[in-house]
Amino acid sequence: MSVKTSRFVSRLDKGLLPLVLFFPVFLVCLGGWLTTLSPWIGAAAIVLGIVHILVSLVYLWPCYYLLTEHQLVVRCGLTKLCIAYKDIHRVEACNASLPSPALSLRRLLIESSHGVLLVSPVDRSKFQQELSLRMHGRFVGPAGGTDEAELEPTSD
Repeated sequence: MSVKTSRFVSRLDKGLLPLVLFFPVFLVCLGGWLTTLSPWIGAAAIVLGIVHILVSLVYLWPCYYLLTEHQLVVRCGLTKLCIAYKDIHRVEACNASLPSPALSLRRLLIESSHGVLLVSPVDRSKFQQELSLRMHGRFVGPAGGTDEAELEPTSD
């Protein structure tokens, strides 16, 4: 039986945006001020600030999580991480501020054979429930259905 892939976008804390954007915006503003004293140094600061913003976007956007038939796929910018459900040991809610593919501090800690991963789906409880169901070999049908069907064993 084939299981439909579910996509969860990352939650975005508006309070984190000023922290992420402070340094590059500061550089652009400083560069604007420095152009009056030294055009080359000012231009360099502006370019560095803009490059910092672009690099941040490349590594942070898009950020989403896919629950496929056999694995959790985490996509954050250019980074893509795949974790088989059989390798996941524990999933719990947390508010850790460690670096991770999560744009929010309201996170889920996923402990697997590959280490610890923090994710921040918009609907944290639905994500956790669906991940748990897939980890344990059962899938609840779409549209709030209550029929449970056994998944085929994975051969990864």
